[in-house]
Amino acid sequence: MTSLIKNISLQWDLWIGPYRAFFPTSKEDIRDCLRLIKEAGTLDGFEGVQPGNATALQLAACQDTRSGAVIASLRMADALQERAVSGKEAQYHLHLFDEQRLKGLAVFSQFAIHPSHEGSQAAPVLLSHCFIEVLKAGGQAVLMSCDPGHYSIYKRLGMRPIGPLAKTTEGLFRIPMIFLPDQEYLSLINSPILPLLRGVDFERYLPFCQWYYQLVRENSELQTGATFYPENQEDYEGHHTITEGLSDKGREAFLRNAMVIRCREDEVLITENDGGKTFGFVRKGLVKVVIGGKTVVLLGEGDIFGEIAYILQSKRTAEVVAASPDTEVVLFSESAFNRLEQEADRAIVWRNLARVLAQRLVLTNKLLG
Repeated sequence: MTSLIKNISLQWDLWIGPYRAFFPTSKEDIRDCLRLIKEAGTLDGFEGVQPGNATALQLAACQDTRSGAVIASLRMADALQERAVSGKEAQYHLHLFDEQRLKGLAVFSQFAIHPSHEGSQAAPVLLSHCFIEVLKAGGQAVLMSCDPGHYSIYKRLGMRPIGPLAKTTEGLFRIPMIFLPDQEYLSLINSPILPLLRGVDFERYLPFCQWYYQLVRENSELQTGATFYPENQEDYEGHHTITEGLSDKGREAFLRNAMVIRCREDEVLITENDGGKTFGFVRKGLVKVVIGGKTVVLLGEGDIFGEIAYILQSKRTAEVVAASPDTEVVLFSESAFNRLEQEADRAIVWRNLARVLAQRLVLTNKLLG
């Protein structure tokens, strides 16, 4: 059987700014990757692997060229290979794919990034490089199992859930996600990977993308929020969706009059039929929108909620519930608007809300086929 991962060219590096993504072959680089993975607590399956035995695994790494240190790493494998490992089929929802699709799927696991580089370009550079190389090797898509702490990184690139948020047998939260070469969606969210896909024949991947949209139609809990991101990913902050374009004074006033709420898993943030006096965004963790006891949307960092009832001044039609531990949300009320002295700033906030609603409408139309 032909291996997708073995077809990847290990000769190419990706350089963006001070970061270099590459496939390590030296004992020293492999040892650094394994140490990083161990420190992140994601060494599962690597016990006993020796740095000199590069054939036992395929690693990818990201280096900070200023210091020369390896600051991010992940493991790559064929989906068919992972299916043979106990528990992996459920972890990555491999049962959703027929044999032919599985041959075109790669699995990225054991993702680790040094804490000092969280939020930098390191993770996007590494994940983009690996995704592009999988496509070059004839792959169709990539699967990952995401912890809530990395959800915003994955989603920002263009990954989307293929299964609901769930707890593992060890009590850890994980979301199975898929990375598709879906040009329209990547363009819609301003994914930083899109400019790197020049020359890609997106038509080739349409059947797989259409399969995914059908999956979401049948499983509403796979829908995600409608965050849009700035050109410079390092400038991104969770409130960007709402505050982008505000004057410095307006942004300061708007955020100063917001409420930060820290909540536990399953804590209800907004109740159904409540008056639409506030709206907010997810600052940390995950929340789910629930209607009739069923999750219909999963929201992560930067996603806003409650804006429709706020705009219409109507009662809520859904509950908003914290879906992970240590979730933080930021709520805005009318007083936050009233503190905006400039009419231009008020107009910008309404424009940003309208942009989110328009983006959501585009995604909804795709789901309706």
